[in-house]
Amino acid sequence: MTLQQLEYILAVARYGHFGRAAEACNVTQPTLSAMIGKLEEEIGAKLFDRNRQPICPTPVGERVVHQAREVLEQADRSEERRVGKECEGMC
Repeated sequence: MTLQQLEYILAVARYGHFGRAAEACNVTQPTLSAMIGKLEEEIGAKLFDRNRQPICPTPVGERVVHQAREVLEQADRSEERRVGKECEGMC
């Protein structure tokens, strides 16, 4: 599981559409779909109900979306701290 895959999951959950999510992530729809498909294989469960419009997370997908938000928020805070420490001696 990568941070990029988590970003793609959040985009699909937000937009409810693979094409719009891909556009927002600046990737092609097949790329986004493939990355989510790989993660679904890794987890062993479907994350999105593709039979509904808009596309909605499955119960497992809802938990993964929630966890993805938390992980990406933590990653952002860690990056901010890292950059702040790098600048301490330079500023």
